[in-house]
Amino acid sequence: MNNEEKYKSILRQYLPISAVDSIYDFIVANNVQLKIVRQRKTKLGDYRRPLPPRQTSHRITINGDLKPFFFLLVLLHEMAHLNTFLRYGWKSVQDHGVEWQDEYRKLMIQYFSAGHFPPAAYPLYERYVSSLPLNAAAGRELELLLRQCDADGTVSPELLLQDIPLGSLFRIASSPQRLFRVDEKRRTRFLCTELVSGRKFTVSGLSPVVLETRHL
Repeated sequence: MNNEEKYKSILRQYLPISAVDSIYDFIVANNVQLKIVRQRKTKLGDYRRPLPPRQTSHRITINGDLKPFFFLLVLLHEMAHLNTFLRYGWKSVQDHGVEWQDEYRKLMIQYFSAGHFPPAAYPLYERYVSSLPLNAAAGRELELLLRQCDADGTVSPELLLQDIPLGSLFRIASSPQRLFRVDEKRRTRFLCTELVSGRKFTVSGLSPVVLETRHL
């Protein structure tokens, strides 16, 4: 096995298989040191620009405990920082300003158009990248959805109600036939509306839920 295949075999442990070749090409073309690290509570990924003469490579770190589709999303986030640095330098733009958003949007369009994400993510993706500045609410929902997606694209009910934004649609994992909207936080519980009946319920913030991607 040559070095390229060894590197790709490592990437396959963390990324959707379909995205491995494209990510590998980006890493090689941009002289990136990609390091997969243990879980960090304060960040999911990180980009560091080269600091010549001692450091000539771009450095990206990604937490290794992320599910594949979410891992790819976080990696695209950091790749966008790299592209922003290459285009604008590091002094003239804000970390997540419109320049970075534009580069992130281009990468997301590239990777979503190539089919590297699960079908359930596309409605949120389309809302997120529909214009600049990016739709922050749709972006949060997209991140939450991809945190739940297994490698085969199925959604595991690992989110808690307290993790999703107000206004989101969701189903309680133990009662998936009922669709709710989370309206208001009340200490450790949330006021929610069941959409079919219009009835109001208070639900524990620790309830496992599945995020609903469609919008009414």
